[in-house]
Amino acid sequence: MRIEVRQQGGFAGLRPPPLVLDTNDLERARAQELERLASTLPPGNEPGHGADLMRYDVTIDDRTTTYHEPGVPDAARRLLRLVREADRDA
Repeated sequence: MRIEVRQQGGFAGLRPPPLVLDTNDLERARAQELERLASTLPPGNEPGHGADLMRYDVTIDDRTTTYHEPGVPDAARRLLRLVREADRDA
């Protein structure tokens, strides 16, 4: 499964490079957890009100869902955290 996370917003409109993972390249337990979360992601949400709020575009294989702070669902937050950790450990 291919997972891509694009982040934008925050102070000065940050746009770091996307994080891209292929679960086939990960340790089995981590890959299974990411695949489980990815398969049950909730729908995206509407933009919040306020300045400098983050936006996350999460693409699973060929389907993109967008989440906006401050209302990112817990399951999506967990997936974002695990993708960052997996990318950092790679």
